[in-house]
Amino acid sequence: MIVVLGRPRVYRPEPDGELAPGGMAVELALAAARSGAQVELVGAVGDDPEGDRIVIELGRAGVGHAALMRDPATRTPLVGQPRDARPLPRLEAADVELGLRYQPECRVLVIGAELDGAALAAAQEAADYHGAAMVMVAATGKVDPDGLGANMTLLERPAIEDADSVEDAVIVAADDADFGAFVAEYAVRLDRGESPATAFAAALEESAWEPSLD
Repeated sequence: MIVVLGRPRVYRPEPDGELAPGGMAVELALAAARSGAQVELVGAVGDDPEGDRIVIELGRAGVGHAALMRDPATRTPLVGQPRDARPLPRLEAADVELGLRYQPECRVLVIGAELDGAALAAAQEAADYHGAAMVMVAATGKVDPDGLGANMTLLERPAIEDADSVEDAVIVAADDADFGAFVAEYAVRLDRGESPATAFAAALEESAWEPSLD
């Protein structure tokens, strides 16, 4: 079981089209599900029509969402919209702990949201309880790897123009799609029991994404 932790967002694939689920957590969950993995998305959205759309589309794609909290005090974020226009749905330590407690199984925990220290600690505690591998997707230079646990793989997302956080990113451009496919493939292989080194090398071989040497 792969559990993705994050705040789903919405965006418009076409300028005048309907809103669709997007953002890092959604893209990773969908990509892992397409690879045949059992996936649950844990996190928070607004209690609004946009949140309804996300729940419906996740269900259609076979991604579990029983622990997706509906926050009535906020709106589901729109990719590219300034943060002060729509405060992010709450995802604090207690929310993370509660959401992950709903999961009877977790072999891989993928963090696709920016979390404060307490929330990250709650996620780490849940992963330790399940004996799960952890994968964190973060914007380049945003996370100090020295402060992470031994079971954590930190994957830094390539810089994206006009996106001020990893959560704002929608995987649409070729390089972005390659990165998303790589992360999902890595998580799927960890879920199958491969070692991190083997899974990483195989995921790189399967995807078109290449890590930066900088």
